[in-house]
Amino acid sequence: MPSHTVRVIVYLRAAAGGAAALREAYRATDWAGGKVPGMLGCELLRDAEREDGYCVLSEWETLDAFRAWQLGPEHTARPSALRPFQDRRVAPHYRVFEPDPGD
Repeated sequence: MPSHTVRVIVYLRAAAGGAAALREAYRATDWAGGKVPGMLGCELLRDAEREDGYCVLSEWETLDAFRAWQLGPEHTARPSALRPFQDRRVAPHYRVFEPDPGD
């Protein structure tokens, strides 16, 4: 099976007037500073149609690299500052995407 990059979207929601707090929480994450092995980059995106809607879009070298971080102690033992902002109305609150093999 070939190795390829994957992208992960985590859906977020800012409470009323909480966009500044959400941005601050994003800046407090390790991955916002590019400090996670296997992560190629990430960015905070604002929903153009929902004022309280946000997401983090990250790109990873491989699915294995993402899973190693996701299941590893750096993530499981230290919950993200963004956890209170996860949009649980969206199920699941995150999704992993890979290139379409037919593309």
